[in-house]
This record gives sequence, C-alpha cells and structure tokens, in this order.
Amino acid sequence: MNNLGKLLCERLMIRVGGEIVYDNNGESLIEVYKDLWKTDPKRANMVEYGIMNENTRKMLSKDDSVDQTAKEDGGYDLVMAKVYKEQKMKLGKILNDHGPYTPYSMKSGFEYTVTLPKADKIMVAQSNEKVEGYALKNIHLEYETIENEELAKRVNEGYETGRSLSYEHATLLKTTVWAKSSGKARFNETTDVPRESMRGLWSYFSEKER
Repeated sequence: MNNLGKLLCERLMIRVGGEIVYDNNGESLIEVYKDLWKTDPKRANMVEYGIMNENTRKMLSKDDSVDQTAKEDGGYDLVMAKVYKEQKMKLGKILNDHGPYTPYSMKSGFEYTVTLPKADKIMVAQSNEKVEGYALKNIHLEYETIENEELAKRVNEGYETGRSLSYEHATLLKTTVWAKSSGKARFNETTDVPRESMRGLWSYFSEKER
C-alpha cells in the first residue's frame, strides 16, 4: 500500500486539443522518487496517497503479520486505516505547475490517459504466493470549482487570452540492470531523442546488504 496513489500510474499521457503535450512511461518511478525527498512533516500529511507507517499499510492490505495490539479503539493505526481506506491518485500535472507550450487554448480540453502497471510490479504476496492480478473498485473523480463569480471571470479571461508557459517533458528511455558479478567499471549508453535541448536524470538503486 506504500505510495499506492503514485504507483498505480505507470504511464501518464496528457493531450490538449488532441495534441500530446506530456508523455512519460516512467511516471510512477519519478513521482515516488520525488516523494522520497519530501520532508517528514510533508510526508506525514500524505496518508491519503498511501504514505503511512508500515503497520497501517498492513491493516489496509489485510496482512496476516499486522500488529494486533494497534487495533484497539482509538489507536493511531486503526483510525488511519478507517479514515484513509481509499487511496488518491492526483492528476493535476501541468495544470498545477507551469502549463504546456501548446498552440491551442487551455479551454480546448485536457485528456489524461493513465496506464496501470502489472500486478507483480506493485504487489507482494505472502508466503511466496503467486500474484495473479488486482481490481480497482469504487473509483471517484474529484475536482475543485470556483464558486465566486468575479474570481471565476478573472480565471476564465486568463484562459481565453491564451498563455504559453514551460513544463518538463519527462521520458523514461530504458532501465538497465547491472550484475554485481560483472566487474565492469564503465557503461556506455546511447540516447537518440528528437529534442533541441534536453537534460538527463540518472537514478541508481542498489539492494540493501542484509
């Protein structure tokens, strides 16, 4: 259940006026990576997105190894599990940051296409059980509206006149697994992307020594 709201979005594609303005097939990876760098107070306020303590996650997942003593009425884990039994997937990218470069008005309509990951990428079964799949239930769409007529008019004028703001077009090109036994000290990678200007983010993950 950890970071489930981010892990469920493996690929995110955004269209404005029918044109693709954002397409990232490593959306969950980069978003979870960003959450790792949030301060503890910010992470503490992200329970609804799946960032919670291990025992609360076990309660939501109905894990057999859950700490039963934390299930007493009034216990923190029990309260959190009851309140946040539904997880959120926030889809405000581009609207909440800078906005896209696009020849179309932002009133042309946004289309968000979310690709869900396979079960074995986000689920860990107990006792070496095989992970068959998962189902999403009780899906709700939530959005904010401006009720004040004057404020709504000002926001609408901004969209009608048009605006061009920057955004980052993130793309996961490939994932390479390096064997510890290879003994190599140098790896050469080739990047062929039709971009006039670009920058790269290299994420290195290694297994913990036990």
